[in-house]
Amino acid sequence: MASLLNLLLFLLLQPLFSTANVYKLNQLRSDLISNPTPLNDTPPTLYFEVTKPIKLPKTKPCSQLILQHDFAYTYGKPPVFANYTPPSDCPSQNFSKIVLEWRATSKGRQFDRIFGVWLSGVELLRSCTAEPRPNGIVWSVEKDITRYYSLLQKNQTLAVYLGNLIDKTYTGVYHVNIRFHFYPAEASLHSYDQNVDNLASGYHSWADLILPISRNLPLNDGLWFEIENSTDTKLKEFVIPQNAYRAVLEVYVSFHENDESWYANPTNEYIAANNLSLPGNGPFREVVVSIDDQIVGAVWPFTVIFTGGVNPLLWRPITAIGSYNLPSYDIEITPFLGNILDGKSHKIGFNVTNALNVWYIDANLHIWLDKQSKRTEGQLVKHASLPLVVSLVSDFKGLNGTFITRTSRSVSSTGWVKSSNGNVTTQSFQEFYYGNTMVMGSNGNVQIVNQNIHFNDTVHSKLPSSIVQSLTSHKTFPLYLYTDYLEQKNNSYLLVTNISLGFIEKKTASAGSQFLKSSLKNLQNAEGNMVVKDHLVVSGVGNTQQVYIYHGGKSCYFRNISSSNYTILYDKVVNTCNNKPKSDWDFGLSRLWPFGADITKQLPKAITTQQPVMSTLLPLLFFLLLQPLFSIANIRKHNQLRSELISQTISLNDTPPTLYFEVTKPIPVPKTKPCSQLILQHDFAYTYGKPPVFANYTPPSDCPSQNFSKIVLEWRATSKGRQFDRIFGVWLSGVELLRSCTAEPRTNGIVWSVEKDITRYYSLLQKNQTLAVYLGNLIDSTYTGVYHVNISFHFYPAEVSLRSFDQNVGDLASGYHSWADLILPISRNLPLTDGLWLEIENSTDTELKEFEIPQNAYRAVLEVYVSFHENDEFWYANPTNEYIAANNLTGTAGNGPFREVVVSLDGVIVGAVWPFTVVYTGGINPLLWRPITGIGSYDLPSYDIEITPFLGNILDGKSHKIGFNVTNALNVWYIDANLHIWLDKHSTRTEAQLVKHTSLPLAVSLVSDFEGLNGTFVTRASRSVSSAGWVKSSNGNITTQSIQDFSYINKMVMGNDGNLQTVDQNIHFNDTVLIETPYSYVHSLRSNKTFPLYLYTDFLEQEDKTYLLVTNVDLGFIEKRSASGGSRLLESSLRNLQNAEGDMVVKNNLVVSGVGNTQQVYRYHGGQFCYFRNVSSLNYTILHDEVERTCHRKAKSNFDFGLRRLWPFGTGFI
Repeated sequence: MASLLNLLLFLLLQPLFSTANVYKLNQLRSDLISNPTPLNDTPPTLYFEVTKPIKLPKTKPCSQLILQHDFAYTYGKPPVFANYTPPSDCPSQNFSKIVLEWRATSKGRQFDRIFGVWLSGVELLRSCTAEPRPNGIVWSVEKDITRYYSLLQKNQTLAVYLGNLIDKTYTGVYHVNIRFHFYPAEASLHSYDQNVDNLASGYHSWADLILPISRNLPLNDGLWFEIENSTDTKLKEFVIPQNAYRAVLEVYVSFHENDESWYANPTNEYIAANNLSLPGNGPFREVVVSIDDQIVGAVWPFTVIFTGGVNPLLWRPITAIGSYNLPSYDIEITPFLGNILDGKSHKIGFNVTNALNVWYIDANLHIWLDKQSKRTEGQLVKHASLPLVVSLVSDFKGLNGTFITRTSRSVSSTGWVKSSNGNVTTQSFQEFYYGNTMVMGSNGNVQIVNQNIHFNDTVHSKLPSSIVQSLTSHKTFPLYLYTDYLEQKNNSYLLVTNISLGFIEKKTASAGSQFLKSSLKNLQNAEGNMVVKDHLVVSGVGNTQQVYIYHGGKSCYFRNISSSNYTILYDKVVNTCNNKPKSDWDFGLSRLWPFGADITKQLPKAITTQQPVMSTLLPLLFFLLLQPLFSIANIRKHNQLRSELISQTISLNDTPPTLYFEVTKPIPVPKTKPCSQLILQHDFAYTYGKPPVFANYTPPSDCPSQNFSKIVLEWRATSKGRQFDRIFGVWLSGVELLRSCTAEPRTNGIVWSVEKDITRYYSLLQKNQTLAVYLGNLIDSTYTGVYHVNISFHFYPAEVSLRSFDQNVGDLASGYHSWADLILPISRNLPLTDGLWLEIENSTDTELKEFEIPQNAYRAVLEVYVSFHENDEFWYANPTNEYIAANNLTGTAGNGPFREVVVSLDGVIVGAVWPFTVVYTGGINPLLWRPITGIGSYDLPSYDIEITPFLGNILDGKSHKIGFNVTNALNVWYIDANLHIWLDKHSTRTEAQLVKHTSLPLAVSLVSDFEGLNGTFVTRASRSVSSAGWVKSSNGNITTQSIQDFSYINKMVMGNDGNLQTVDQNIHFNDTVLIETPYSYVHSLRSNKTFPLYLYTDFLEQEDKTYLLVTNVDLGFIEKRSASGGSRLLESSLRNLQNAEGDMVVKNNLVVSGVGNTQQVYRYHGGQFCYFRNVSSLNYTILHDEVERTCHRKAKSNFDFGLRRLWPFGTGFI
């Protein structure tokens, strides 16, 4: 493909790594030097942090320029000072909003710098500078500083410390303006400012006095305290007025140098064992706050990434969450007032658990005063600070290993204060939970961090009137970090990174009958990569996407924005609360947290990293990769995602075969001993284009009972060598029992099995039948893998009477019996030299099958099997024909990304299938599916369509036709079906009539915006099919209604001259069947399915016929089912979420390095049967595997945010 734009080189030849005051975590540090290339007259680039705008009154503000200064060589020098005087010329001195505005520009080369703004020692803003470009940048920060109202009423001294360095290399000077904007209130102060904070205080929104808990001037640094290590405690003396009735400590925290990326620090044991010189102490940190040596609270900080952190290309122009306005953290210390209302000096202390240098911490003590008295009384009634609970599980060998750290803490206090407001009792609770899973791989060159922090605060204040005021805050800080260092030839290396961040908070405040609540979901994903040679960046890319959702009563804000290499690709803003904005990122922040999604997602997930130069990848990794790497599913493959990589196989000696598997719930079977039959044993060698393999089936005659409550098909196969994935099917007299895909073997061999519940085919299994299996395989000198297959049936006798044992959803849904009396094959007739499926070759192709049903049928359900191959294997990623034609892309599969299978009966549409996006075992990047395969790839789902309402049209004893066609199809789709029919054994003929049928036309919309090979395409579609009919049988007159509703959205982005593609898709597929019996009972079956998909692919062409392929795939199969019959109700839910990411470097059609990482969370709840599994793998190795089989407690997974990233659409899926 075309190489990266020359402009990209200009953008990248700048300092690329954070120092945050010149020092940086070794692991994520680089000393890249490059010569900036002037960008001529290009205007400065606007950088920004995504956040909600400050809600302002409509009054004209009184604005003051407080400071204007050029920060050149300021490192190690005193802060810059300015005098502040309250605005005296404002028409009103009653302000409802006061805003600090920081605005800065810079040009040249410069690292990021931490800075602070103080007013008489009280910190107003902690922030980080943006990293400039040769053409210049501009950025601004607006912060609501109304809470400092009392401080702003008097003359003060403003101090700003920004430690910058200037020399011949680092030339960027920061030109800064600081303004205060005072907004007069529109109405009375309290009526305007009736917000969460106001309710929380109970008396007044703002403190009457704010004491600085910071260092005293003069200084040659910031006013923050510096915590150098884990034993370092910084103290500040203070005295509070004796008429205080409330106190809140606001804490500012930032981390730098060896602890800038503390969440990625390895354990000391790992460092010592490998003789490494790295920052350590593990990945857990907490800030502990004390008064007079008594712990009063803690801060578990949000993982702010500064603008030069990890990979600076990610934060241009969208900066990381919190980097321009670091959050502060409130600790309610009112219960402790009784200990400090003595007029004496007391000490507030700060220390950081496991700290390395350096942490910058200070605080502001907000105090509310009783203006009606000179002295208040107080007493601490109860205080509990439970010890920090930490657990570490580590498993490493050499430089590779897994480390799981979990911690928790709680701090609670209760105290009363007696003032002119009466006797008020305040309770404060803090609860913290933390989990960090760290994986080191590829001899320490790959690091994965999956972390989640839960930080909950609750404050209750009981007034003399017995009214209880409360404020609760529930914060969640998910983080996912992937870094990969790939050393290459000629003194070059590749850095790959993926970062997902989330700041999620729910706040509630109540006072009497007043209740306010707000919620914030701020989710961000950034990915990039760069190739560095001789300390020069020669190519790279940075992609960022962010979804910001705030709901605060009448105030709402939504923004979904994405960027790539300084360019905004997409930006949607909604300011109203009328409709809850939706983001396609929902499935997204899915991989975002693969260890445990979703939080949500939409745009690029590419990659980047900042790791030290470590040893090359393990030789074993080469062996694992030197195999065919792309799916062909019967030798043909989507061009865009196809590869014909050829490589030499290297023997893995006596390594045992690898077990591959699909994550799914075990089949619940009775405790009886099964009667098992080996139906077929065959070696599938060169079988492509040959007839299926046949075997005779005879029902088990030697079983002690012929009353079976469960029948299971077991497919078990092994293979060794090199082979592509192959689609296959298993039929019994033309009725398909299983559609599946083979695993791709390795040189040491693989084994995998599939177990499928085939009890629904009970009537078919009662008679002699012919089994047919088609698996089209090729064998030659290159592709040597033969599939050795055993197929067995296991028959489980019922423990008790059949109906009582099998009283399940299927039974309730039928209303009469769980299994059909007759099953007709809707498939091709033998003989064939292919599978029995019908083949759909294009969008006009309709395949028909004649059938005839007995005239005593009273119910009919069509079970449809679907799979897609060749040019439509990746239909969801197919570009539009308009795009293909405009760019003359001959040979590219098109027709856009929407497909549906339409099912007709004698030319009348009876239903549709919008299929789950199965990714086969060689699909996209085969390294992702070893050993954990893609959802549904070993057992492709089938789809039921209730056609009972149409029985009146086909109960005539004549032949009728079922037809299949696929909207927008390219070759080839394999489709067949099984027609399940229930018969009235007490009559020879039933009567029926179709009462109502509605099939609304398919509604499709496409919005495209592209120029050349780059663009955005949004496709939406919807359809509904409904029918109603009655059937009169010996069961009475029964009316059946069937309703299908479908909705679809696909957002596709093409970038980097077509080398980068992202697809964000969601399918909603709802079925409802209502059955009204003669007794007026209504039986119902509802199925609500959601199929989210996110796909990111990036092709990076490099020198010497080398390219890098980067992929990220998020899949979800989510289904809720309910069945009712009279007073009975059964419900089940399935959430099956998967994220897979990998990259590989290919040279001359040989894979020279690569990595595949997969995580899956499977959660099923079905009444008394539940199953949970959270499993992850890296390069054939299982990293984590947690299984829970009981329903007593809901198993939890850290993937929930990743699947809150994975599913930022709201956590409804998680």
